Amino acid sequence: MTLDFNTAEEQYDGPSTDFSPIPDGTIVDTVLTIKPGGAGPDGALTQSQRSDAQYLQCEFTVTSGEFERRKFWSNLTVAGGSLDDKGQSKAGNISKRTIRALLESCYAIQPKDMSEPAKAARTLSSYMDLNNLLAKVEVGIETYNDKDNNRLSRVVTPGMPEYKQPLGPDGTVKASAPAPSTQTDTQPSPQQVTSDQSGGEKPAWA
Repeated sequence: MTLDFNTAEEQYDGPSTDFSPIPDGTIVDTVLTIKPGGAGPDGALTQSQRSDAQYLQCEFTVTSGEFERRKFWSNLTVAGGSLDDKGQSKAGNISKRTIRALLESCYAIQPKDMSEPAKAARTLSSYMDLNNLLAKVEVGIETYNDKDNNRLSRVVTPGMPEYKQPLGPDGTVKASAPAPSTQTDTQPSPQQVTSDQSGGEKPAWA
């Protein structure tokens, strides 16, 4: 019997085949994928097995450059855990700041811009609205079980010297934030259907 693999597709050989961590402090363009965990009002959150904390499982895929298609992961706790003196989740408040920054990075919104369009862009109907969001971020390194892994260090937003609106895998940017929906029913608007939301599925190129 002969097994001929000459007609099989080539294994992807992208810009980087080195799977050591991306160097600490590297600035990259990424696309965010949310892995739904079945918890929370829309099922987007994951319930911690060790506390009452609920978090977003976030996968960041580099969209261009030397580390294109490389991935790293970060969990953003949005509820539960330790509380501050106002009874609010400490980790949740940190994650809210991160999510705000991700939206500002994607849509080129100045952090101090409190115009109505800017405020609308920072308003989500669901955590799943973050799925497939583009963002420019700084990659960090954390050590776990004696192994170095990449993590989200910070989000790069307008006003920072490193900022330039992030590019998607097709080399384009999201020029402006999506207009807030004015519909009163539960059916998605045509704009929502044609946006980059895919219900948790990874984009085909990732």
